[in-house]
Amino acid sequence: MTHQPHTQIAIIGGGISGLWLLNVLGNLGYSVVLLEQKALGQAQTFASQGMIHGGIKYALGGFTTPASESIANMPETWRQCLAGSGPLPLAGVNTLSDAYYLFSDGSLGSKVTAFFGSKSVRGRVTALASSDYPPLFANPQFSGSVYQLQDMVIDTPALVNALAAPYQAHIYQCQAELIRSSTGEVTGIDTGHGILTADCYILSAGAGNAALLANDHQTTITMQRRPLQQVMVKGQLPAAYAHGVSLRTAAKPRVTITTHPCEDGDNVWYLGGQLAEDGVDRSEGAQIDKARRELNDLFPWIDLAAADWATLRVDRAEPANDLQRPDSPFCQRSHNTITCWPIKLTLTPMLADQVCAAIDLKPAGCAAEPLSLSPAKPGKTPWALAF
Repeated sequence: MTHQPHTQIAIIGGGISGLWLLNVLGNLGYSVVLLEQKALGQAQTFASQGMIHGGIKYALGGFTTPASESIANMPETWRQCLAGSGPLPLAGVNTLSDAYYLFSDGSLGSKVTAFFGSKSVRGRVTALASSDYPPLFANPQFSGSVYQLQDMVIDTPALVNALAAPYQAHIYQCQAELIRSSTGEVTGIDTGHGILTADCYILSAGAGNAALLANDHQTTITMQRRPLQQVMVKGQLPAAYAHGVSLRTAAKPRVTITTHPCEDGDNVWYLGGQLAEDGVDRSEGAQIDKARRELNDLFPWIDLAAADWATLRVDRAEPANDLQRPDSPFCQRSHNTITCWPIKLTLTPMLADQVCAAIDLKPAGCAAEPLSLSPAKPGKTPWALAF
């Protein structure tokens, strides 16, 4: 009789949420495996900008919001992890920048300025004197305002590698298909090389959750996709980690910039924000033209003549919320299956707490048995694929 492998917990999806959960649950003593269809971090994790933020960009209207407050403590949680403590020690994972900035193309309105100085956001945003500006803004042509946020930018490839390393022997690549009973309960996973059974199944596959839920006719969970067209600019560029806010549209960042070093010594500016949201209806060429105009307007002293350009179309896969951004992570249990989305990279530790609370198993105290599957390896960043 053929042996059928079994584990306490099977996680489907090798992005940030799946890898984080693998570590948290494994550290608690559960036997756990992770199944990834392609490559670790390949989709939304690497397409994110690596920002660990505290929600100030959601409060640019001059008042706090549920989104800005649900995320407020996340930078401190991540800093504890990176220092080797916190809910998941990650000592050795680098940050690309320990600070993040918000700048405007003029003086912000009195309402927003007063809000930034209020008790409700004290410690989360600091107005900088021109003598304290980061090098990017230390130019006579810059006449706006600069604020330092409590946020930071993490090196997502380093993060994925660090999360994969301790449990590499339990991370596999396969096209996982759920086998369900007539009541919708999962009875196993068809890996293409046999059936894997588990006491608890965690669906953390981002956009892939839609297909995993498709054969559950009892579920009430639906998924939405909010598209973006991000822009990448590669060249001899200075470090830039900032939200650019226009006086015309101060309630939302005009452009959000992170910088990612390349092996050849160049930097890539990775551009999101309103530029990426509005750019979904533009062609790649039109989006690049728009990005070039935006950067020339914001940073006329930066020479972009020799830069290389590319775009990335990516969907933000989330639980359905009338095509609006959900304010907090999503975690819902049905029978023996937990479906989850972190919503934002920065909210991953909060999601892990919710998932742990939804599991009613006693840790076995032993590692999962090996499977006859190939290991899943880390993927490549959008800029590594584009240039």
